[in-house]
Amino acid sequence: MSGWSLVHCSCRRLLRGSVTQSTAKANCHAIGGHLALVSSAEEMAAVQAFIQSEGIAPTGGTWIDGSDAAQEGVWLTSSGDVMSYFGFTRPEPNGGTFENCKRLKGASVQDEGCNRADRVIAALCEL
Repeated sequence: MSGWSLVHCSCRRLLRGSVTQSTAKANCHAIGGHLALVSSAEEMAAVQAFIQSEGIAPTGGTWIDGSDAAQEGVWLTSSGDVMSYFGFTRPEPNGGTFENCKRLKGASVQDEGCNRADRVIAALCEL
């Protein structure tokens, strides 16, 4: 499949562009995937290395799956399952009800405002 890479047992694709998380989800669906769910520290390291290898600077943000918009502090996947791995880097998550979506930024996982397209430059999709 053109454009897809095997990263830690999943086919992943990086879509560049400053978009909201909902647009990132739609863009992933349009190519047959969904926002990537990262389920372990080992997987997070592989994903971060992949993003860096694709030329995304450590200062650039990348959307991944996860939101606590439905209930503050309860992180859910896009399919509605409770997340068991979060990967947040202290002091994250620290945005309260204003930052409800997950993004990678360099080696850190942060909560970010779901409509903050200006703080992300890519979305990580998976099949």
